[in-house]
Amino acid sequence: MATAEDFERSSGLAAKAMERMQSDRLPPSPENFTLWYVYFSGNNPDLTRAIDLARRDGLAASQTLCDELYKRFFTMDAEAQAIREISDKARYALGRILEQLGNVGSETERYGNTLSGFREELDQPLSLPELRAMIAAIAAETREIVDRQTALQLQLQESSQQLAEMRVSLDSARREALTDGLTGIGNRKAFDLMLEEAMEAAVRDDQPLSLLMVDIDHFKTFNDTHGHLVGDHVLKLVARMLTECIKGRDTATRYGGEEFAIILPRTSLENASKLADQVRGFVGARQIVNKARNANYGTVALSVGVAQYRPGEPALSLVRRADQALYAAKRGGRNRVSVEVV
Repeated sequence: MATAEDFERSSGLAAKAMERMQSDRLPPSPENFTLWYVYFSGNNPDLTRAIDLARRDGLAASQTLCDELYKRFFTMDAEAQAIREISDKARYALGRILEQLGNVGSETERYGNTLSGFREELDQPLSLPELRAMIAAIAAETREIVDRQTALQLQLQESSQQLAEMRVSLDSARREALTDGLTGIGNRKAFDLMLEEAMEAAVRDDQPLSLLMVDIDHFKTFNDTHGHLVGDHVLKLVARMLTECIKGRDTATRYGGEEFAIILPRTSLENASKLADQVRGFVGARQIVNKARNANYGTVALSVGVAQYRPGEPALSLVRRADQALYAAKRGGRNRVSVEVV
């Protein structure tokens, strides 16, 4: 039962949500209300961080931004949608298989009972016509059960094929759910999964694990100057260059917006710092060229934060320290690498 304190807190959060929508001239839709209510509640740290990053980069709380955030944090993702749809199909296919097996089971029982009856009749003296008729009946019953078994085999093969196709569909949906649609590298969900796996491996194998948080400097200005299409081209190019800079177990993902993350298993803080500077230099030396338009947009610079995993700490703690190092690089003038203070 809600207490008076709960009511007051909820009312306060609702008021803040309405005030924010009014100040940003956003329609008070259920989606917008949900977004801002949860933001002010602090119950979803990832949503809070995404909005704070947008504000830090000077992005206005537009309806477009709200729609993107609502879709990201409050709607069913592709993987969940696929799981629901394919689960329904799997339940139907399984129901058919069980029905088919049940029918065959009853038919087999009936066939056995029929043969038992024939055997009892064979214990009695029979005339030649009666024996001929009985043999014909046994043959007919046998043909019928064989036909039913053949039909079952075909039906089971069909169901097996359907289940195999469902498995492929699920695998495909999972890959899509873990892939950033724009850059083609892992998305935030993939990052979360891979970081957890890397942390477990670091503890199990007693090996270091480092994390780079990478941000494109002045990306908003670049976007505003050259347009979103060019900005998307830059994001794809940076993603490709990041993957070119790493190898082996290392993984580059798009963390969100213009921010990327690189997970570095079996890598010390010192070596991670060296790689971070190599990445920064490699990307900064490349000209951003659109051959189709014969346009050269110059270069982009990266700021990078470096942190090392401390066995036993939660993933959020590691990300926060790498983020803090990234912010230090930004405050220090950008286009540089900053390592966490150990």
